[in-house]
Amino acid sequence: MDQVENFLWTKEQFEGVELPDLRLIKRLEKIACKMMAKPNSSIPKQNERWKDIKATYRFYDSKKVEFLKLVQPHVNKTKMKVSKMKQILAIQDTCFVSYNHHPSVEGLSGIGGEKAIGKGIILHSSLAVDPSKKQPEVIGLLDQYIHHRTKKVDKNESYLEKQKRWRESKIWEETSQRSSINSSKVQIIEMMDREGDVFDIMKNCLSLNHDFLIRAKNDRVLEGTSKSKLFDFIEKLNSAGTIQLDVRKRLKQIPRKALLNVSFSKVKILGPKTRKDEDIECNVVYVIEKNPPDNQEPLEWVLLTSVNVNSFEDACQIIEWYKYRWIIEEYHKGIKSGCKVEEKQLKTVERLENFLGVANIIALRLLKLRDYARNMPHILAKKIIEPLKVDILMKYRDIKKEDITLYEYYREVAKMGGFIGRKSDGEPGWQTLWKGEVELTLMLMGAKMALGKKTYG
Repeated sequence: MDQVENFLWTKEQFEGVELPDLRLIKRLEKIACKMMAKPNSSIPKQNERWKDIKATYRFYDSKKVEFLKLVQPHVNKTKMKVSKMKQILAIQDTCFVSYNHHPSVEGLSGIGGEKAIGKGIILHSSLAVDPSKKQPEVIGLLDQYIHHRTKKVDKNESYLEKQKRWRESKIWEETSQRSSINSSKVQIIEMMDREGDVFDIMKNCLSLNHDFLIRAKNDRVLEGTSKSKLFDFIEKLNSAGTIQLDVRKRLKQIPRKALLNVSFSKVKILGPKTRKDEDIECNVVYVIEKNPPDNQEPLEWVLLTSVNVNSFEDACQIIEWYKYRWIIEEYHKGIKSGCKVEEKQLKTVERLENFLGVANIIALRLLKLRDYARNMPHILAKKIIEPLKVDILMKYRDIKKEDITLYEYYREVAKMGGFIGRKSDGEPGWQTLWKGEVELTLMLMGAKMALGKKTYG
């Protein structure tokens, strides 16, 4: 398990970084440690002393520092962990980091859909998640890539012209290729939302000996003389059973316990217009909500997967895995809200990318905090957390024990961040955990200074 002490954890994540100057490496460790202590603060507030503020800006501006160099040590460590496992979910998604409020920065890409409204950075990630635990556990990044849009697409291009040029869907394929592990023991299941519903993306996964689990967007032609379509086909499937799913609150969506019909079948989908001789054999799992509330669209998933689905239990496993896709959305929220990357005024795209190279690793820590609480609940906190930190928490929260469990520790930390802890509240999320962790870390730093102990910057 990673060390919880901030300095040791950040030192480990960036160990082996290929920077040509030892002073840059030392500065990187300091910057990351200070960012972790106050992730949502400005650079001056993170560093406080003028010489550290100036050194931080110089670091981001250095021509010797590059985004890929900063994230690569963490990626290498993630791949080493994954190579020893039996099965992982590799969850891919794109994050659009907006700098509309900072239009003077040169080199930013158009972001968003086809209209590309606004300017910013296009960040694509593959996040490794262990689904074998009672609660899914984030292992780390398998790949991370920044894409620069260089020119607009010709709206009048033909289908053949579109197929010949490089398209943004290739990012998903290239990410899968870079995420491959040199081990035949681990089953990699690539998980993607509807943006990943591209024939070549699925073929690419299979060519790499990866499985795929992708939410369908396109009404694909299925093999057969009648040329039936996927969406008509699934509506005629018999229900294999029902499950209940907790629906989270979102825009135009009320939180509820949804009762869902589940059906599944093997299918063979045909290739694009000019490649109808190609096909992919896979399984489809169809989930549709029964009796949704008034004025609510029913929850509906059409999931395509190369993983075997031979029973209702198998179909439920596919659905359970797809529920974990929200983890990468939480990660992106950690980048944007937890580390406030869109608020940084760094003037050049290179500086912003270098900042992201540090912040993206720190954001993973937000998810890790929650995993510790959920997957190691009965371990005594002082075996994992610095004892002084636990003592400060117990004194502050008026807990009269010698030690508490890791589960109890993180619930108390979350309460410092605004978590109420009622039965109906469930478990704390990363946001309240991190707010409480920041407050507790400041207390720890103050106590160490008062006791004359090292605070690592």
